[in-house]
Amino acid sequence: GSAHSIAHFPWDALSVQTLWAGERDKPELQENWRTMIDVWSGTMVVGGSDAIAVVSPSHPSKGFCVKVAQDDSQDPFRAVAWALSNEAPFDPLIVCSRGRVLYVLDAKQKSVIGKLRGHGGEIITIVVHPSFPYLICTCSRDFSARLYDLTMPPRDSPNNLHWPPSTTPSLGGAPHGLQSSEPEGVGTGRCVAILCGGPSGGHNAAVLNASFHPTYPLLATCGLDRAVKIWVLPKMSFEEMAREDKPLFSSTRIHQARIMSVNWLSTDVLATHSAPALMRHNGQKESVYLADGTIAIWRWLGFDRFFPPNQRKPSKVMRGCASDYQESSSFKLLSVVPISQLTRHLYVAYTLRNDYVIALTLPDRVRLHNVADFQPRQRPSFPLDENDGDDITNLSRLHLDEEGDDRDDIVEPIASQRTALSPPLGGQDIVIPKPECNLQAVSLGCHGLSLVALGVNGRIWIWTSNAD
Repeated sequence: GSAHSIAHFPWDALSVQTLWAGERDKPELQENWRTMIDVWSGTMVVGGSDAIAVVSPSHPSKGFCVKVAQDDSQDPFRAVAWALSNEAPFDPLIVCSRGRVLYVLDAKQKSVIGKLRGHGGEIITIVVHPSFPYLICTCSRDFSARLYDLTMPPRDSPNNLHWPPSTTPSLGGAPHGLQSSEPEGVGTGRCVAILCGGPSGGHNAAVLNASFHPTYPLLATCGLDRAVKIWVLPKMSFEEMAREDKPLFSSTRIHQARIMSVNWLSTDVLATHSAPALMRHNGQKESVYLADGTIAIWRWLGFDRFFPPNQRKPSKVMRGCASDYQESSSFKLLSVVPISQLTRHLYVAYTLRNDYVIALTLPDRVRLHNVADFQPRQRPSFPLDENDGDDITNLSRLHLDEEGDDRDDIVEPIASQRTALSPPLGGQDIVIPKPECNLQAVSLGCHGLSLVALGVNGRIWIWTSNAD
């Protein structure tokens, strides 16, 4: 069958110093941790059409394949990730999604130990917390993102809030960020928080990606609605499921098309990338073209407002105003670089040289960029050209009227908008030996020393760095 997703084993011998806030960094546990790293380092998990495959280049004989029992969904395993539990921290877990169902696998026992439901649409992405590897986030087409704790068992019955005038818990289900009447699942894992979609402040389309902040209780999400949102992680407990619908930051002004990925680069700097944008020539309804997607490096200017430098602990109640969670201008674009329209996937990795590398997946090659090579945006010409000032307030992308038809009052972007990009990057291309095998995704492991490319047909290419 075909392959759809891939994930490197993300930890090394020094990771125990930061995982679980350093609580497992004890002399009596270091030997067990090093043994696990020796066994699983370099291992990859691949999500296929009907099975999960674990591949180990250093130990080829230890690879295996796990088939999940057939259910109503014929969807492939769209997302895969590695996780760890508190009870058995030296036995890695594999978290994968098929349709709207989340599965938890024990990599050592090669068996399924959890099956969770709750999302009302297909799960697109699974993200694991960098410090607490039992906490995961799932992004779905139901406009929401859910946080799961793998140390808790599933709920047998919903404990939703009641909506007045009713006095009993609502059973609205996934579209309303609630749990329906059926049990949450079996095995291990529990949904502890929902970041809801909707007009109050959540996403208005499918959520495509997410990223946990490395040190603060924040989560960034992006989606099909061209929005980037930054949420504070709600208080999570065993008894109640938290529900949040108002982020600290939300903006659709960073990109012109759907945003495919988001990553934290530092305390308040993020990197996002978008798909090609459908644009119109000179306001002509029948004449459209695709503009290149972009990678944007930008700073969230509101970080110090919610997390003051002189305040040791965050506020117990953290809530922005309407201009924060509806359409915020509290950001600064540092660099905006166009990328190929053939880009299928983007991966960001932190390397041993203390910089970030971006790997773009093209059909026949992998293109590498160093974030340090990104240049500031070009300064627009001034004074403006003769025709620029007339339409400076017009939007630069297609819009729909109330009946779903394209509006005729949208024009091509003005020259000052077209030139507000950074100089193009050269990058380093790594061409696969067989160009007829279309690449699907790419992953960087071992702090950038190992590069893995996944083909649509399941073929895997592995490159290792010869740097010292």
